[in-house]
Amino acid sequence: MKNKRLLGGVLATLAALFNGTVGVISVNLFASGMSSEAVAFYKCFIALIALSGVLLMSGQWSVMCSYLREKWRYISLCAFFGFFMLYNFETAAYQFINVAVVVFCLFGASTVTTFIFGAVLEKRSLYGIEVISIILSIAGLLLIFLDAGSFEIDSVTGIFFAVLSGIGYGMFLVLSKRFDLGGGLIAVFSLLLFGVVYLAVPFILTGVSLPTAASLPVLILLALLPTICGFWCTVKALTLMNSQSVQLIELTEPIFALIIGFIVLGQVTTIMQAIGGALIMVAILVHELSQNKVTETA
Repeated sequence: MKNKRLLGGVLATLAALFNGTVGVISVNLFASGMSSEAVAFYKCFIALIALSGVLLMSGQWSVMCSYLREKWRYISLCAFFGFFMLYNFETAAYQFINVAVVVFCLFGASTVTTFIFGAVLEKRSLYGIEVISIILSIAGLLLIFLDAGSFEIDSVTGIFFAVLSGIGYGMFLVLSKRFDLGGGLIAVFSLLLFGVVYLAVPFILTGVSLPTAASLPVLILLALLPTICGFWCTVKALTLMNSQSVQLIELTEPIFALIIGFIVLGQVTTIMQAIGGALIMVAILVHELSQNKVTETA
């Protein structure tokens, strides 16, 4: 039990590290003239092509087809929350507010969603430790919102998009665990397949555009690091530990995003945003320490 939780924790941390690169890479693509809809679509489309090649070369194509026939309803629902809502709104948010604030808001909203939606599906009351984590997350989000540039429309819009992406991610974590989608590349490919279809809608509606030769290598990097590696680490971690623990460990992503954003883009987080982010981060310690105590008792 302890070994599974340890491996799950390592994978969730790696997912946070990979996902922490999303904002910086996306901002660089915006600078080249790409829209947020194009970035969200192309990174998933390229990842889908890459995984198609891997499945074909490994002889798993027939297994993947059987998996899709069996679970396509569950996959289509999870992909809507985990790809369309997460990637569409997260990518859009990076156009309005800095990388660290987007990730703080995303994971704060995701934490609240994961605990509340998980309790609803399990038909139980919230545990005391979950209530504390939710309160900390909401307090952190409130501080970040109050610091939104005297409520300038761009800052509020960015926070709104980031919160929507967090709600989608929280729903995905709970549902993928409940539906037992598995943690292999076949599961990631299947989710990507539906995700690309969903993301194609806003991409087409806002005007189809082709990536430039200069932006293509950056898009490939975005597809490989967070989209394939990050998502695989997340779904694999979900097979080893509960969705709440995965969610809370992945709250380390804002730390990685903050450091990478500062080094690469020179983005500086305000004091109030840092305090708000710290409150969200404390949720990891509160919840995980309680989980360890339960494990030791068991």
